[in-house]
Amino acid sequence: MDKEQIRQHIITPAWEIVLSKTSLKKFYILPGLLSMIFMTWLLVYQFTYTAVVLFKQDDRALKIILDFFHSDYLMPILITAWIIVLCYFILAPIFEVWLIKKIESIYKEKEMSASDAVGQWVVNFWPLFEYNNIFSEFKLLSIFNLYLFAIRFVWVEYITWISYVFLFLAIISVIINILFSYAKYIIVLEKKPIFEAISKSVQLVFFNLHVTIRLYFLMFVLNTRVIINFIVFLFIPIALIWAFTYITSQLFLFIAVILLSIIWLWVFALIAYLGTVLDILKASIWYYAYLEALDNAKNMHWHED
Repeated sequence: MDKEQIRQHIITPAWEIVLSKTSLKKFYILPGLLSMIFMTWLLVYQFTYTAVVLFKQDDRALKIILDFFHSDYLMPILITAWIIVLCYFILAPIFEVWLIKKIESIYKEKEMSASDAVGQWVVNFWPLFEYNNIFSEFKLLSIFNLYLFAIRFVWVEYITWISYVFLFLAIISVIINILFSYAKYIIVLEKKPIFEAISKSVQLVFFNLHVTIRLYFLMFVLNTRVIINFIVFLFIPIALIWAFTYITSQLFLFIAVILLSIIWLWVFALIAYLGTVLDILKASIWYYAYLEALDNAKNMHWHED
């Protein structure tokens, strides 16, 4: 498939699902919010610690943010973070199963009843839960977080060697994620066990290698929204600290805090909505790519063992 065919057969129908089905966005916003909050705050902490402690950045705002993480609020922050993580790991498979099956029902023009949805959750929850927990550490963002943690323990004197190691891990991560592109869809739609689904995904990728690689790097571009989330979550606290530092008038300080809070809430709602839209778009794109890979495999007279 060339670029135009990919657009017509995969991206356009996926985008039509996003545009036409508002119920998907309302339902899928919860896991997106949990993931966004946890990963963004983790990145903010990692960045401030690395900048202040390891690279000796003498920025008052960054120091205050880091002191907040290391203050008496540390335990409530950790408890809240673990609750968010636990909720995400439990809810993510449920919502992913529902989303994949809903996309399939839209494609096949069939309604999915509430009882069907519950049945799909029961059957597919544990395999997808296992898959997510086994392979979540192979995501690029996980590799990057691990890299920042590693720097903290070996310090900057060995950053070059550590960087080479994690660059190699990042390349391995890209390869694994490309090869496993269709595994979740095989688990949910074909009821295959995890490693059987992975094996079939690898085979389907080779039947659709050019398209899969193109789509993977499209997903990489779409995932740059994490950078936007990071900037928003870091900039607003810094702006508030600057306001308390440099605005001496109580009235102007009050106005500044109110305006920054309103801006933060508005931007937070916007990025939460855009994140939900992009998650649904990505799931729909991979669903149509999965169908395309199956068609290519059948055209080549491929048979499963």
